[in-house]
Formats: sequence, C-alpha cells, structure tokens
Amino acid sequence: MKKLYLIDGSWYLYRAYYAFPEMPDRDGHNINVVYGFFRMILKLFHDKPDYFVIARDDPTKTHRHEIYPEYKANRVKAPDDFKAQIPIVQELVNKLNIPNLIIPWYEADDIIASIVKKHNEDSEILFNIFSADKDLKQLLNDNVIFTDPSKWTPYKTKDFIQEFLFQPENILDYLALIGDSADNIKWVPGIWPKWAGTLIQKYQNIENIYQHIDEISGWIKEKLLDWKEEAFKSKDLISLLNVPEVNTIGIEDYRFDIDFNKYNEILVKEQNFVSMEKAIKELKNKFQMPQQTSLF
Repeated sequence: MKKLYLIDGSWYLYRAYYAFPEMPDRDGHNINVVYGFFRMILKLFHDKPDYFVIARDDPTKTHRHEIYPEYKANRVKAPDDFKAQIPIVQELVNKLNIPNLIIPWYEADDIIASIVKKHNEDSEILFNIFSADKDLKQLLNDNVIFTDPSKWTPYKTKDFIQEFLFQPENILDYLALIGDSADNIKWVPGIWPKWAGTLIQKYQNIENIYQHIDEISGWIKEKLLDWKEEAFKSKDLISLLNVPEVNTIGIEDYRFDIDFNKYNEILVKEQNFVSMEKAIKELKNKFQMPQQTSLF
C-alpha cells in the first residue's frame, strides 16, 4: 500500500518557533523556525512516504473570518521574528521541490480534508495526517490515520471509538457543543465534555439532538434550547470545507522525491545548518536500504 503524508504546515511552523531555542544567523536574525521546521520535516522522510504534501493556512483571512469576525480573535499576535521567517521557509520548501499548498481563503485543515476526500476511494493509498488539530479526526477510516506530531503516536479509528465511544465523523457535533477555545468557538454553557459525549453517543449529531429534544429533560434541555442557534453556528464554523482547487490536482503531483545533493547545498551550505549534514546523510543511507514495512 502506498503512503501519502499530509502535513499541517502551519502547526509545524509554530511548533518550530516554540520548541527550538533562538538561533541567530550571521546578521543576528533569529532563524529557529527555519531550522526547526526542516529538522522536523526530515524526520518525517524516514518512513519513505510515496506521496507528501505540506498544507498551510492562508496567511490573511479565510472564509471563517468572513462568517465570524471573532474567529481566532483570542489568539496572541504572532511575534515579529516568527513572521519574518515564514517567507524564508516557503522559499526553501519551493527550492527543495517539496509539494505544498497554500490556497486563498482556506485553512490547512480544509486542504487536507479535500485531498483525502478526493483520493479516499483509492484503496491502495494509506493517508497519514500529521497535525494536532482534533477537527481532522473526523476523516479517520480504515485508510486514514491521524498522528499528533507532539506525541508521535499513530491514532486510528479504533483508538477514537475507544476514547469517545462514538464515530469519528461525529466529532464536529461534539465540538459544536463543547466549543473550541483555541479558535474562539463558542460552547453551549454547562454542557461539559462528559455530557456532550453522552448526547452524541445517543443521538450521533446535533440535528438529531434537537429533533429529539423532548426526550431530554431538566437544565440540559434548557441550555440546549437557549443556545441552539450558537450550537449550529459553531458546527458550521468548524466544518471542513471543500477546496475546489484541490480537485484539479492529481495524486502524482504529490509524489515524494528527494535530491540529497540539493538538500545539502541549500540547507547545509546556503543556510549554514551544519548539523543537518549528518541528518541528511543518515536519511540517504536509509533510502539506500531495502524498503521496510511502515510502523503506521
């Protein structure tokens, strides 16, 4: 089975900034994002994926900001030295010919979901989504695995059901009830995760919850009725969007290929990331070994 790795590039950028110490270049500018991003990407290459794509959020505004201006408004403004490094990372990704997508008005999640939905009927492809965004867990199925890069543990449908006791596609309904503070998505006050989980286990989605609202009693019914409009708004906001541009891209456009000489030239010599020379050499040696069965 061929492997397609789908990378939430926006998450990796922030992770690099906060996980790696400041690294001044020759001119004194911090380049820890550039260094950290590619160290983490090189680690992903060790499993020899057949296809690979980095998806990133549109750096301006998205459809969700249009619908809900307060979307992500609670987030701390990105530091200037972080923002200054993003164009450098993008330039290097392009130079190294790493397949990547940034599509106006959409987020990385939408792009990843659209790729999975377009190619999911191909039973010969195993998708591995590398992200910490729980919204993407709705895509889990026999051919789709979710890996939180901070934990590095493959997470499958059976793991999801064991944790939540309902199907992956219903996580949006669950999140619509409990909200998502990271994105400033409102919750139904009083409906804590335990209660939300019980409701979704019984009714599967919020549409069914409200169709059977008379079966629910007490303060839970009262809260659900008072916040009905907000619950549906929240679900709409966190629903993953279809990205039309993705439908024009064939699977071979994500074909993974690595030119080790180019990686050395650009990352080691041009960027002066001397420690990456060893990492690239180890990766090259691994690629010269016979293919092994994936851990995922």
